Amino acid sequence: MGRMSHHKGLPSIVGGVDVDSTKTVVAPNTTFFGTAEFTLALSRWFGHSHSQLALPVRGSGPRRTLYACQTPARYCSRYVSLAPLGLCASPGWIDHLERSTVERIVHCLAVLRTRRFIWNVRFDHEPLATALASLGLSLERVPTRVVHLDKDYDDVFAGYSATTRNHVRRARALGVKVRDAITSEDVQAYFRVHQRLVQQEQARRGYGYIYPVELLLELLCHGSGRLLIAECDGKVASGAMFLRDAGSVYYFHGASDREYSRFFPSCAVFDEAIRWACEIGAAFVNLTDSGGIASIERFKASWGARRELNWKFEWSNPFWARLSRVKERIRPT
Repeated sequence: MGRMSHHKGLPSIVGGVDVDSTKTVVAPNTTFFGTAEFTLALSRWFGHSHSQLALPVRGSGPRRTLYACQTPARYCSRYVSLAPLGLCASPGWIDHLERSTVERIVHCLAVLRTRRFIWNVRFDHEPLATALASLGLSLERVPTRVVHLDKDYDDVFAGYSATTRNHVRRARALGVKVRDAITSEDVQAYFRVHQRLVQQEQARRGYGYIYPVELLLELLCHGSGRLLIAECDGKVASGAMFLRDAGSVYYFHGASDREYSRFFPSCAVFDEAIRWACEIGAAFVNLTDSGGIASIERFKASWGARRELNWKFEWSNPFWARLSRVKERIRPT
């Protein structure tokens, strides 16, 4: 399976935004999903339903900014997510995360205008979770699947299930080619596979969401990760986007054409992503939660992924809760 230098040839679609002007100081233990680049991409392509919210970070490292997404509500109120889509956000810190650093951020969030905020914390950011828990926020643990990369690629490959190893070898033998999406046409071809798969899932299960192709293009233009596509007989049969999340790799998006399942193209894609993660020295590949779907859970486990638990913190504004109860009482029956 050939590999190519990635993203050369992708046209700029940033639309006049000075990408460099959105860069922020990076401290260790950050996440990509709390950066200006990611939240700006979301706000641009999800329109009025999302906008970027800058939160100053003071202490535990250099002065910097953590970015969240906010959704407008009635009476100039808002809902805030760090980060949206179940992703995790972190302000980063050097050596030690001071509780006061987190407290100041929460103070900026827990204001009258905010109806509710949700802060998702990655499983390996326990100091951040401890600080948020000490502030009395409600929390729950949310599972994810992680392939830890404390070995070289060959050893990680040996940790795949026997079936998955055979599927990867079978894809290679059948001539499945994995490469980077390097043009807009490549991305559009993958997007059509994604569209068809979602439409099939909507018909079968009644749910499914089509991500905007513009979002995928913008993330690629930022150089934030790779969209790997697997080709069978010159046609895109599978693909997945993997984003660099500080010292790890995050599986953001994926889809396969079921007509080509006998070629095991998705196995070829995931294997290439894990190989790349090993090459760049990533600590792990986060394959994310499976949404309670047993087949997806088995697929992710087959790569040697272990179950880890993220934290989900939530704060609800008591003012808006009381107002809602009053409105319910006076609503005519």
